[in-house]
Amino acid sequence: MKKHIIIALLIISSILTLSCSNNKSPGDNLSDYTIIYPECMGTYAERFSTERYSAIRLQSMIKDKFGITLTVQNDTNEKAQKEILIGAARETEATASNEGYTITKNGSNISITAGGIYPYSVAFDALLDSVAEDITLPKALSLSEEKTSVMDTEKDFVYIDKTLEEFSVPEYAVKKLTVNNTDISKYKIIYHVWGSPTEPHYGLNEEYAAQQLQRYIRLATGIELPIETDESKPTDYEIVVGITSREGDVTESIDRSEFGDETVIIKTEGTRLIISGSQRSGTIYAAYSFLEEYLGVRFFTEDCEVIYKADSIDISDISEKRTPVLEFRDNNQKMMLVSEYSSKRKINSNFRRILNYKQGGTNNFACEFPHTMETYLKLENSPGFDQPCFTDEETYQTALTNLKALLERSSNANMVSVTHKDNGNNCKCTSCMKIILEENGSAAAPMIRFINRLADDIKDEYPDVKILTFAYTFSIQPPKTAPRDNVIIMYCPIDSCCACALNDPNCRTNVKFAEYLEGWKELTDNIYIWYYVAEYTQNDTLPFMNFDAIYENYQYFKSLGVKGIFNQAWMDNEGNEFDVLRAYVLSLMMWDTDMTYTEYYNAIYEFIDAYYGEGSYLIREYFNAMRVIAKDKHFTQYASLAGTLDISRLRELSEHLDGWWEILNSYEYENTETQNRINRIYIGYEKIINKI
Repeated sequence: MKKHIIIALLIISSILTLSCSNNKSPGDNLSDYTIIYPECMGTYAERFSTERYSAIRLQSMIKDKFGITLTVQNDTNEKAQKEILIGAARETEATASNEGYTITKNGSNISITAGGIYPYSVAFDALLDSVAEDITLPKALSLSEEKTSVMDTEKDFVYIDKTLEEFSVPEYAVKKLTVNNTDISKYKIIYHVWGSPTEPHYGLNEEYAAQQLQRYIRLATGIELPIETDESKPTDYEIVVGITSREGDVTESIDRSEFGDETVIIKTEGTRLIISGSQRSGTIYAAYSFLEEYLGVRFFTEDCEVIYKADSIDISDISEKRTPVLEFRDNNQKMMLVSEYSSKRKINSNFRRILNYKQGGTNNFACEFPHTMETYLKLENSPGFDQPCFTDEETYQTALTNLKALLERSSNANMVSVTHKDNGNNCKCTSCMKIILEENGSAAAPMIRFINRLADDIKDEYPDVKILTFAYTFSIQPPKTAPRDNVIIMYCPIDSCCACALNDPNCRTNVKFAEYLEGWKELTDNIYIWYYVAEYTQNDTLPFMNFDAIYENYQYFKSLGVKGIFNQAWMDNEGNEFDVLRAYVLSLMMWDTDMTYTEYYNAIYEFIDAYYGEGSYLIREYFNAMRVIAKDKHFTQYASLAGTLDISRLRELSEHLDGWWEILNSYEYENTETQNRINRIYIGYEKIINKI
């Protein structure tokens, strides 16, 4: 009996030992794997496919992290015992969004699918993070990230030829356009002619909006609608533009008492379409919003406008009212300095451009924008220092006299810039230093007291004017003294990391900049941002891959209640990298601060598809390849090649990039403008590749 008990115990012990052994058994060893990419047909595809490059990239990442080199081969080879399948290798079902990825494990094999070069790189990081120190993989593996929906890259469009006001192809984009199921051909456009002694010009934006609607509806459908004033007899089929005599009689009254200068209204009332808003600029912005959101028009650049094709569009059951969050929106990219285009992109600042009433400009400076203490207020430097002394009474009186003279000859100004010189050498006299010590060591303190005094002395005579001043270089740190209500603080985080969000806790460079910005926000709600979005030392040739940071920063600015943004770009030329693309998406973000990450990157890809024409697919790959090469780098707006790009990754990818450009440069483009746009990108690429 005892013998049987002992045998039974031994069997149970063995079973338990085996069970424990199975529970603790390691997963698959990474070194046993082969990386497989799908066979590609043709020399070009085999050399330059996204999946092949990604497979080689994964091989390199594994070698760098674990010191092992896995074999890479295509799926025409005999199956290996354990495989990492890239994309559609071995006829794997490969589906992923433009920015997303999926990683799954079936038995020992691992399948990785992603929407392109950049998401593959993110997927590989996620995969390698799951590998244990003894280079074993977990038995079960399921990782995914879905940042954007799949963009309809097959969506067709037609270009607008601005010279001829016709399409470059013999067709109209929208085959049928109806309003509440009534054909657009029955409609006319109605607006009001303003002649009030107090507001003689505001109505110009409504007349201009009517003209723009007429033009783009004709370009989309081939139908030119008549434009009439509201003195004409009402009909059932009208597009009513702006504030007209129809309101309260034929159409519903609109209460504008709480509107801002830029509130937009787009709605239907039965068979009527109402496009209106604030008298100052709401109507022209409503017209452009309608064209973009409902008619499929895209104002990508001054010389690249498209309309997306549609068999049928019906405008019905719409009721939209919105006021932009940002009251000040500007970008000094060269193309944004053209008034007509700036209006389409809803830029509302007259800095370096003239936005007249019809184009909706609402923010008028009484003088230049930056560094005006020296140029316009003509303040002399204090002895031994570059900045004026903010405690000197003579300096103050000079500033006040010149400021009032400036405002007197600028009757339509609602802002005046009182901003210090472009350096960090603040006055260190005894009086200034005493104030600095009183206010937490902030060198901005004497200046804010100086600005507040000016604000108090002009508010009665100029109640609608605000003074804008900088928190910049020496004045970046907030003081104890709060700015007056008629003072705007423009926060200028020069030398912050442009690759990361300002509030990224993992970016050591940006921690202090976020702390200072939030400190200013505690003092005032009137915060604008001077946002550095381009690189300024490489003659605009260096791919400046800050696109993810742009989105994240705008979300941060929104969370703080920032009221205005000036994006500093290249104003002298269009650049040899993605400057024009950046300017376009920044304008979208300024107008729609609720834009999702999905919408943001879909807008980027829409732009690339249209702007680069036949070469757009490879330009998109180049864009995402540069995102990979810049991944995990930290750089400011004054950067070197090695500072912004990972040189080892650049060398690793150079064969593929050279191949892409060989193909791009061999295309016969339909028009020289598309070729010129691609050539501008190539100039930048050629310069960086020659430096490695």
